[in-house]
Amino acid sequence: MEERLYELEDKVQDLELEVHDLRSRIQQLEDRPEARSSLLGHNVWVLIPLVAIFSWMIVEIFD
Repeated sequence: MEERLYELEDKVQDLELEVHDLRSRIQQLEDRPEARSSLLGHNVWVLIPLVAIFSWMIVEIFD
């Protein structure tokens, strides 16, 4: 019976440590500044070659 009690106390202590860790993670996430998205996002480097290709096609069509 005492052995079972010690096992349960160990589990309770482990859960208390886990709760403490989770609370600290929550606090870190709340303190972290929000990420601001730019107007075009991170896809601006994909748009540059596409615009260049379409511009070249338009020049070739109307030339």
